[in-house]
Amino acid sequence: MSKKAFAIFLQELCDGRTHAELSDQLATLLEKVKETGKGGELILKLKVKPAGRGADVDKIVIGESVTLKLPNPERGEDFFWLTEDHDLSRNHPRQGNLELREATPPQPITLKEAAK
Repeated sequence: MSKKAFAIFLQELCDGRTHAELSDQLATLLEKVKETGKGGELILKLKVKPAGRGADVDKIVIGESVTLKLPNPERGEDFFWLTEDHDLSRNHPRQGNLELREATPPQPITLKEAAK
């Protein structure tokens, strides 16, 4: 008894819509894996049950679901200081502010060339 190849069955399932969806979602998954450097999942779930009741099963129903789990990009952390009032601050609460001013550029220096 020869068995139908799974690839052929997949192309026939739901008139090819499942195969097309899997192909599109695989491309999306590969793009996100390359972008994030993390792994993801593409899951095909098949549910097979008899179409009727009885001991003589000659017809079955196949349900399918496709689940795509994309990798999330790395999320960084942020740093804050805690003030005496239990609030968040970007500046250290016990350190003074450094006043910045514009520095004047120095005058250009003319270099002399040494003779041999």
